[in-house]
Amino acid sequence: MRQAPVIHIRGFDSSIGHALVERILRTNANLVLIPEHYQEVSQHYSTELEFGECELHSSTAVPFSAGHRLMLIGLGPFDTASDGSDGFDVDGLEVVLVTPAHFEFEIDSEWLDSLIVIHDVLPRILDMTWRSPLFEQWMKQLNAGGRPVETGASQQWWVSDIDVADAFVRILMSDEPFPVELKVSGRRAWSQSQTIEELSLLYDRTLAGKTGEFSIEHLTAAPSPTIEVESLRVSPSTPMSVEENAQQRPELSPLHDVLHRIDGDGWRPLVPIRTALMHALVDYVQ
Repeated sequence: MRQAPVIHIRGFDSSIGHALVERILRTNANLVLIPEHYQEVSQHYSTELEFGECELHSSTAVPFSAGHRLMLIGLGPFDTASDGSDGFDVDGLEVVLVTPAHFEFEIDSEWLDSLIVIHDVLPRILDMTWRSPLFEQWMKQLNAGGRPVETGASQQWWVSDIDVADAFVRILMSDEPFPVELKVSGRRAWSQSQTIEELSLLYDRTLAGKTGEFSIEHLTAAPSPTIEVESLRVSPSTPMSVEENAQQRPELSPLHDVLHRIDGDGWRPLVPIRTALMHALVDYVQ
């Protein structure tokens, strides 16, 4: 029988971190958190821990070791002092850094086994590290009583943090290492006008729900826009203009391939974007 993996998470206090921990708690893994987050998760998820197979540990009790997997979520700083370690340079420890695409910075990847960049994620909690700046701008405009304004002609490849966490856990629970470089996004392109239409509809419904002032328009189901699924691979022989290149989706084939090797299912996000948008806007509605 395969031994349950030991998974260290740093950056739990983020939307991606929360989603990842929630998903790991449904497995038989050994989950290791720094003491502060260990206490928080122990209390908040006491029922899941009592009746589930996952075992939760403090980093003071389970230090890094060969064969363990470490996921660093977000921009840091990542605490090493709380478990008495001298850093993440441990032989046999797989170190994975997960960052948002909308922050531009150079990363010294020599100490990493894998660098993951997530594009256009829709987090379920108000998290300024992971929330898209464009989404943030639109929500400010809605809260000011206006209508979101398109900015350029960019497309977004929205994806729920639930689907992102599910993909990561499928890899963490397998014997497959994370690819050296990995990009994550949704598979469908949304134009700004399509996103604004959906977001405005959902915002109005949520506001009506808070005030109790519903109208027929709020209760009428509006059709979702037609969004085409594109191939997971982009042909390198197809020439593209600068504008077309800016619209190109992040390369998802490494993610799809590793997931396909694990369980044959590949990268197939399941959370509807209308649902993900609804989750993302709730904390903004005044």
